[in-house]
Amino acid sequence: MTEKKKSSKSSHGISRREFARRAAWAAAGVAVIPDHLLPVSEAPAALAMQQPTEPKLSPEGRAEVEAKVQAIFRKYGQRLTEEQKADLQRLVTEGQKSLELLRAFPLDNADQPATVFEIYPEAHRGERPVRGRGPQPASRRAKKG
Repeated sequence: MTEKKKSSKSSHGISRREFARRAAWAAAGVAVIPDHLLPVSEAPAALAMQQPTEPKLSPEGRAEVEAKVQAIFRKYGQRLTEEQKADLQRLVTEGQKSLELLRAFPLDNADQPATVFEIYPEAHRGERPVRGRGPQPASRRAKKG
């Protein structure tokens, strides 16, 4: 059995244990490198400076966003901070774009759903539905005892 282990180790080149050891050394080596030696990426700074662009919505979509936001502000406005209100505006606007795409998809009344909800799928196949462990009838209790 030890021959198989030795031959399989040499056929793969490196064992899992050796791989883990080398990965740990590489991670430790990167952790101890001084910050001034690591390359600095300017991409995060450029992303932070960009203004978030609002999705292009139709006039009806913008009106719907405004109506939804105003309804939420009427109900919860006293409890929200200005930051939360801005975040709410952004989230409703982002969701409206997906909603417009869904509404644009053509559907007829004759189109069938992709899946059909069945409460008891076994009943459709002629099987008895599985019941939970409720009280057993007296006839079943007598047979077991």
